[in-house]
Amino acid sequence: MTIQKPSLKNLQLEQIVYGLLVLLIFVLPFSAIAGGVVFVLCFLAAIINGIKTKNFRPECTIPKQIKYPLWALFILSGLSVFLSWDIKASAFNWLWVVGQEAGVFYLVLKYAAKRHRCLLLMKVFLLSAGIVALYGIWQYAYGSIFLQDKEWVDQDAFPTITKRAFSTLENPNILGTFLVMTIAYCAGIFAPLRGGKTRIGLILIFLLSAGCLLLTFSRGNWLAVFWVLVVFAAFFYHKAILPLVGGGATVLYFGWNILSKRILSIFETQDTSAELRFSYIESALAMIKDHPWGVGWYGYQYAFVEYDFMSLDGQIIMYHCHNLFLNIAAELGIVGLILFLYIMWHLFKLARNIRHRNIAPWARGIACGYMAALVGIGISGLTDHTLFNIQLGMLFWTGNAIILLVNYRYGTRPVLDKY
Repeated sequence: MTIQKPSLKNLQLEQIVYGLLVLLIFVLPFSAIAGGVVFVLCFLAAIINGIKTKNFRPECTIPKQIKYPLWALFILSGLSVFLSWDIKASAFNWLWVVGQEAGVFYLVLKYAAKRHRCLLLMKVFLLSAGIVALYGIWQYAYGSIFLQDKEWVDQDAFPTITKRAFSTLENPNILGTFLVMTIAYCAGIFAPLRGGKTRIGLILIFLLSAGCLLLTFSRGNWLAVFWVLVVFAAFFYHKAILPLVGGGATVLYFGWNILSKRILSIFETQDTSAELRFSYIESALAMIKDHPWGVGWYGYQYAFVEYDFMSLDGQIIMYHCHNLFLNIAAELGIVGLILFLYIMWHLFKLARNIRHRNIAPWARGIACGYMAALVGIGISGLTDHTLFNIQLGMLFWTGNAIILLVNYRYGTRPVLDKY
């Protein structure tokens, strides 16, 4: 029996696909358009490679308790477009958005399973995130002309806030969630490492991201990163408790007047943003009550006209209800929300198990970062639905794929009680 060796052409094409995947992860935070172009090229190259090798199946095996609910959520989201008030618009958005999110999920599982490829993807993401954060700080300091009088600055309620950083992303809240994810992975990977240049790099990106996050003035994401750091210090790295308390106290001391008013305003209706958010939540709850099976993927904006309790009369196009969980329930129904939460819970448990395995520190670190990121996204999701953004959505599903790859590569290692 002879064993066929992979041809050089197939090997080169496979490497090209992976190279394009690395490029995709790098450019995605900078531009949705550039990310879309690179994604199309990468996916087309993957199809050609699959045809030549007659193998489209990812090497990574997904646990059944995650795989089947994933397929169910994917199919449900596709079928839900027929419940939308505008089927054509919802179908187009589903093909473009879910197509890219599911596509990058597949590409990572298929082409990042070898050796330490998923680690390289994480490094590329963090490098890109550091550049985004640095640009956001520069933008806030020197780009005031472009930041004045934006729709997300309520100067009547917050006269001291005249600008907010948004860097390369669409608005400060999307940038805020992106930075929360970055901080979570920096802290998580930092925890199990033992010194070296990698830790220095993580600290630098952490500080840049934290500084930029402050300049977004994104209240929900401030709370989200607080709980990310609580998880990090309480469960992953006890030595960080005193530095974090000290750093937090310093920030509050110098910025108490602005920060305290901004955070407490989450629970008030004195500014336009908070008042509208409470109205959107009320509308979403009514929508879920009337349509327990959902109003279809991307259908919230079309159904909202019947649940416009603020009488906006179409002045503002409301794409989502500014709450991740209610928006999923409104569009995909209660079943869709249950499937999403079920998948996230099992992925969280998977990461928790990986963290305690006797494996490479970086692998345990990615697991720690993933858990912290889920906490941050969950807290942020209570006040906004930033995963609506295609860049964040693709990076979110990239993280889900990476944790599955780490589990696959190190799935047979023994579990430690302590380390």
